[in-house]
Amino acid sequence: MSAGAGRSAAVLWALAGLVGLALAVRFAGLGVQSYHHDEVITVARVIPGSFGDMLGHVKGSESNPPLYYVLVWAWAKAFGSDEVAIRSLSALFGAATVPVAFLAAREALNERAGLIAAALAAVNPMLIWYSQEARSYALLVLLGSLSLLFFLRALRRRGGRDLALWALASAAALYSHYFAVFAVAIEAAWLLIAMRHRWRAVLPAVAAVALVGLALLPLISAQVNPQHIGWIDGMPLSSRFFQTGVSFLAGETGHVIAEPPRERYALWPAIAIGIAALLLILRGSQRERRAALPPLAVGLGVVLLAAGAALAGRDYVVERNLLPALVPLLVVAAIGFAAGAPRRAGAVFAMVLCAFWLGFAVYVARTPNLQRPDFRELAERLGPARGPRAIVGWKLAADPLRFYLAGGARRIYKGEVALREIDVIKKPISKRRTVILPRSFHQVERVRLERLTLIRYRSRRSREVPFRVLRDLRTGFGVNGVVVDGPPSAPGGGG
Repeated sequence: MSAGAGRSAAVLWALAGLVGLALAVRFAGLGVQSYHHDEVITVARVIPGSFGDMLGHVKGSESNPPLYYVLVWAWAKAFGSDEVAIRSLSALFGAATVPVAFLAAREALNERAGLIAAALAAVNPMLIWYSQEARSYALLVLLGSLSLLFFLRALRRRGGRDLALWALASAAALYSHYFAVFAVAIEAAWLLIAMRHRWRAVLPAVAAVALVGLALLPLISAQVNPQHIGWIDGMPLSSRFFQTGVSFLAGETGHVIAEPPRERYALWPAIAIGIAALLLILRGSQRERRAALPPLAVGLGVVLLAAGAALAGRDYVVERNLLPALVPLLVVAAIGFAAGAPRRAGAVFAMVLCAFWLGFAVYVARTPNLQRPDFRELAERLGPARGPRAIVGWKLAADPLRFYLAGGARRIYKGEVALREIDVIKKPISKRRTVILPRSFHQVERVRLERLTLIRYRSRRSREVPFRVLRDLRTGFGVNGVVVDGPPSAPGGGG
């Protein structure tokens, strides 16, 4: 075997090992966490029923394009709708992103950068998190990465085939998530300028993607619902960008119940990425720095365009919506780690970062406080209703609780309801605040469940309780959600 063939085989084996690692870390804990709010919407509302029902729910109750739902609808028909079955589709998308990241970084610079990019994509906490979620984000990342790959190939090879593949991947990305438009628009503008002398090849590709995007406008118009995204602008824009940076470096780490980002977990990754940038700037060759420009433009451009849209009144900035920026930025980091001399220093820092991320993935899998809220355990702890019961928690807990409770649970939004039991789910704050309930309700249980505290109140007889009393209970969350179950209660306010 020649030296070149031996090196190619070694690279393929290394890439295969990284894909295997990506599969392992994504599938190992796939069913450990319960579904959370958005996943329950997918599983309980969108994909049950016929294909037409699914498309109707996407139009009427979602704020995303249909591609993921089409795929997961077929997947559920074949494999079922439990946590492992549904999330496994996202896990496969996440693992498939690893070789695409390799190809993109190799296209930009060389195989060393490709392997580093693949390693970063395999163990990045944010990519792992959304590879274990029954939503469209892992598909968005995969298709966005494919779009980036063919964009870089088209820039280097100047071929019509790569432009066609870029157009296909970009169109698919637009049909997976609307935020793909920012990355696709940047790539299209770059291609139009860089390949202006080949306008006969570039214009049809860009025009095809534009037409596909325009075809989505009627669906976007039908999906416009301020309630879907009204909660976003409740947090300052600067805080959301900071939270995005933390999440890109340390994953979501469970701050889905209104907890602040855990920036301490992002400290070492931030230092490592900073070292990659310094290696590229101070020791990188002109070729290496030039190689980083297109993916850097895509990654930073997504963030800047999202910021511009927010300032213009279209504020949808949350970390998961900015995921199209993550793989391009990981490719830039990989180029930085692979740049300059001695190259061993960058490789060492890349290995340490990957080891940290891998260890952190194991730590998250073993630490419930860094995971999604465990609605399965909460529903088991609540148990069957012994009488008319209200469960008061935060707004986004209502649908997961209904999903895991044994039938008949429903949400209420107004009126009065006859109750014998009220269960309050609170943040475990040290100072106990008085809960104002009708006098006949007395506390019978208080139990700590990881990040939550469950307090149970019972009355000897059924009492009419206004919804506003339940809505205004102090839970430590911004907005309460109320679920009622048990034997039928008095009419009023059912949802």
